[in-house]
Amino acid sequence: MFFVRDNLSPLDVLVVVAYMLWMLAIGIYYSRRQTDTSEYFLGRRSMNWLIVGISTMATLISTITYLTMPGEVIANGFGVLWSQLSVWIAFFFVGYLIIPRIMSHKITSGYQLLEKQFGIRIRKAAACLFVLTRVTWTGLVVYTCSRAVSQMTGWSLEVVILVVGIITVSYTTMGGIRAVIATDVTQAFILFGGALLVVGFAMYSARSVVSWFPNFHDPVISAGLSWPDVKFFSLNLTDRITVVGIIVMYIVWWIATASSDQLAIQRYLSTRDANAARKSFLTNAVANTIVVVVLTLCGAALIGFFVRNQTLIPPAEELLRNAKPGVLEEVRKMLNDLPDLQGRLYVLKRGADDVFPWFIAHILPAGLSGVLIAALFSAAMSSVSSGVNSITTVLMVDFAGMFRAARDERHRVKQARLTGIFVGMVAILVSFTQHLIHGNFMEVAQKINGFFIAPMAALFIMAFFMKSTNAAGAWAAIASGFLTGVVISYYGEISKLLTGNEVKVSFMYILPFSLVVCLVAGYLVSLIRNKLKSIHSSTR
Repeated sequence: MFFVRDNLSPLDVLVVVAYMLWMLAIGIYYSRRQTDTSEYFLGRRSMNWLIVGISTMATLISTITYLTMPGEVIANGFGVLWSQLSVWIAFFFVGYLIIPRIMSHKITSGYQLLEKQFGIRIRKAAACLFVLTRVTWTGLVVYTCSRAVSQMTGWSLEVVILVVGIITVSYTTMGGIRAVIATDVTQAFILFGGALLVVGFAMYSARSVVSWFPNFHDPVISAGLSWPDVKFFSLNLTDRITVVGIIVMYIVWWIATASSDQLAIQRYLSTRDANAARKSFLTNAVANTIVVVVLTLCGAALIGFFVRNQTLIPPAEELLRNAKPGVLEEVRKMLNDLPDLQGRLYVLKRGADDVFPWFIAHILPAGLSGVLIAALFSAAMSSVSSGVNSITTVLMVDFAGMFRAARDERHRVKQARLTGIFVGMVAILVSFTQHLIHGNFMEVAQKINGFFIAPMAALFIMAFFMKSTNAAGAWAAIASGFLTGVVISYYGEISKLLTGNEVKVSFMYILPFSLVVCLVAGYLVSLIRNKLKSIHSSTR
C-alpha cells in the first residue's frame, strides 16, 4: 500500500548531506596535487579516457535534461528517443575529423586554434561568446535545480542556490580538473542509479519484472495521453518533432559542442593523444545513450505506477500551479467531459514536467527520495563544476592580459582559484536574477544559450576545412548565425506581430539552419573580401 508523504524524512536529509560532504572531500583530496596550471587545467594531459568520457556525459546531462526527459515521455511519447541515433552518426565526424585536428596542437584553450586563420580579435570574440553563454547556462542550471528541490522539499530557494553554488565552486577551485572529473564520475553513477531506482520501484510496486510497463494500446490510456504522431519526415516546419528532423538537429548539436565548446575540448586535451580522446567521446556516447534510455523508461514507469494507483495522482491544482495563466481553468473544463482515468491521465500529461519531482518528494520511500534529490544535485553540480573550470581556463589563457604576471606556477594556480571563485559568484548572481524574473525567463534563457552554438561551431569548421575563409567571413558567420537563431526561435512572436497569426517554427531547425547560414555567409563574405584584396593589389 502506497501513500502520499508530506515531508522528507531525516534519512533523506542525511543522504543529501553525505553526498555534499563527499563532493567536498574529493576536492580537498585533489587540492594537494595542484602545483602548476598544466595539472590544474588539464591533469598534465594524462587523464584516463574512460573516466573522461563518463565525466563528459555527466556534464552534458544537466538537471534540465534529468527532470524533463521523463516529462517529455509523459507529454509526447517516445519520439525523443530517435535523437539517440545522432550521437553515433556524429561520432565518425567528431572522432575522425574534429578530434585529430584539435589534438594535433599543443593548446590549453580551443579558441587558440582560431587565431592563426582569423586573427586575435576573432579568437577573443569566440572566447567571449563562450564565457557569456556558459555563465548564463551555469546560472540557469543552478536555478533550475534549486527551484525544483525547493518546491519538492520546502527548503528556501535562496539557501539551496547558495549551497549548490558554494559547495560546487569550493571543490572545483580546490581540486582543478581532476576534482571536476572525479566528482563527475561519482555524479554519473548517482544519476544512473537514481533513474534506475525509479524503474526498480515501479517493478516492486507492480510485483513484476514486466507488468510495470503500461499497456499503451489500452484505448483509455492512449486517449488520456493522446500522444502526437511522430512523422518520419516533413517539409512542414511547424511539426514539433520528426524522425529525420530530431536526428539532424542533434547531429549538428553534437558536432557543434564537440568542436567548439571549451568544456568538451578541455576534456580531449586532458587525455594522452587523439586515440584516447576519440575513445573518451565514444564512452560519452555509450553512457549518454544508456542514461537517456533509462530516463525514458522512468517516464513510462511513472505512467504505469499512476495507472495502477490512480488515487495517488496529484490534483490538477498541484501539478499545474506553475502553469501559464488560464491553463488550469482550461484543464478543469476538460475534466468535466472526460471519464475518470482518462481525465487523470490528461492531468498528468498537462503537468508532465512536474510529475517526476512530485513523485520523488511525495511517493518514494524514505531514503530513496534522498538518493533522487542527490541525483538532481549531481546533474546540476557536474554541469556547474565543468562550467566554472572551463570558463576559468578561457579567461586565463585567452585573456591573459587581464592578469598580473605570476611569480611562479604556484602563484598562477592561486590566480586560477581566485578566478574560479569569481566566476562561481557571477553564476550564482545570474541564478538569483533568473529567480527575480520568474519562470518565463527560463524559456528565453535556453533560447539565448543556443544562439551562439552554431556560429561558434562554424568558426571551427571554417578554420579546419575552409582555409580560404578569413576574419571578415568569420564576423559574417557570427552575425548571420545569431540573427538566424533569433528569427527561428521567435518566429511565432514575429509572425504574430507582423500578420496577427502566430506560426511557430519547430526548435529542431534552429541549429541546422543557423549553421548552414553561418557557413554560407562566412564563405561568400570571405570570397568577396579575397577578391577585393586581389583587385586592390593588382591596381597598386
